[in-house]
Amino acid sequence: MQSPRTLVVAAAALAALTLTSCAGGDGPADTSSNAPLSAEILLPYPPALPATAPLTVAQEKGMFKDAGIEVTYSVADGSGYLSQQLVAGNTDFALMSAADAVVAFSKRDDVRALFCHQVSNIYRVAATADSGVTEISELEGKALGFTETGGGEYELVNSAIAEAGLVPNESITLVPVGGAGPQSLTALQDGTIQAYASSFPDFAVLAAEGIEWVDITPEKYANVPGACLITTEEVLATADGLAAAKAIASGWVNALYFTIEDPDGALEVVCTTAPEACENRAVAEALVDELVKVITPAEGHRPGELRLDSWQTVAEMLAASGTVDPSLDVSPLISGSAVEAVTQAAYEGRG
Repeated sequence: MQSPRTLVVAAAALAALTLTSCAGGDGPADTSSNAPLSAEILLPYPPALPATAPLTVAQEKGMFKDAGIEVTYSVADGSGYLSQQLVAGNTDFALMSAADAVVAFSKRDDVRALFCHQVSNIYRVAATADSGVTEISELEGKALGFTETGGGEYELVNSAIAEAGLVPNESITLVPVGGAGPQSLTALQDGTIQAYASSFPDFAVLAAEGIEWVDITPEKYANVPGACLITTEEVLATADGLAAAKAIASGWVNALYFTIEDPDGALEVVCTTAPEACENRAVAEALVDELVKVITPAEGHRPGELRLDSWQTVAEMLAASGTVDPSLDVSPLISGSAVEAVTQAAYEGRG
């Protein structure tokens, strides 16, 4: 087993893990202008991590450049902060969780989702193999660990245990143990908690430390989107904004396809660009394996594609906790002529 210090370094790198323009047109941006497109995307975590490989692939393999845009990143403090910045009009493009996007939409009705970096839920609930637990309801009388109150998995935890008829700190104990690190590892090893809720990178890191998992996430949450690229109709209503959105979508979706089709190649791009992210090669490989699972769409769908039923599930989760109104209609969040134009550009030539 690795030392606690090694685990802290790996976890810290992963815990950092849970654009303006000058042309228009119907496809990827026209690059005939002397002034090339450029754009900044606000991210909740650094881009050069195995668990976010497509971000690095799109840059290093020239996919954004081929789409006619120069993309830079700015890293903010968490997805919730990004939501606030977008609502305030302080950023044009932000990568944020689907839940935060729905909250932003509830506060500003011209917020729009363009595509999702992960089409499946990046958050899960899993029990330790030796606990004997195979579904949420069997956690009655037991303890479930999670990262922190308000963490990305928190809405999932609340919804899942409520549907199982469990009451926090009555029939089930909820224990904040942080992300993958010595505290959560010890709690799992000594039986303080029998299950854990977090994002897939934390599960990969803890699995590398010998924890065997049984995924007990309810099926209805499997296709809840992960992080998605979000903007506003105000941005898309300008020729510059729409052109940038099309170019970003084209380059990013191509990177998703590349990563799904050649995960080893995607990992090599990351390791070459940011060797420190691959110091623990086994963990890096495990992270990319898990990444491919959450970016690979269900049969009949395309990487990054927006699905109304998935977004409705997100809204239902948030409504159950009183975060948004139960009557909120999220269909405008993922639709409209501008979103359709971006979608067309993203999948041009792919059917």
